[in-house]
Amino acid sequence: MKPKLSQNNVPRNTIILATIVTALLGAFRLVLLLVLVWVAALVFIVIYQYSSTRKPASNFVCLDCATVHQELACPKCGSKLKKMYSRDNKYGV
Repeated sequence: MKPKLSQNNVPRNTIILATIVTALLGAFRLVLLLVLVWVAALVFIVIYQYSSTRKPASNFVCLDCATVHQELACPKCGSKLKKMYSRDNKYGV
């Protein structure tokens, strides 16, 4: 069973959009705006990555292949056997 890849890849989409805007602004030689687009894109990606790692979510560990994940079924092997996972060992593994 192949794991499904998410189409919602915000950093990749941001870079693609910034590249398209760069090409358009580069055609008109608007270098200042070109630099501002990349600064804004990088700031957005950093803020998005920081906020996505801060969201509290339950982690599970697959009992078949020991993969830590948040899905109902293991993304690596597809098994639904799982156990709660915690880094500080308050519960689960």
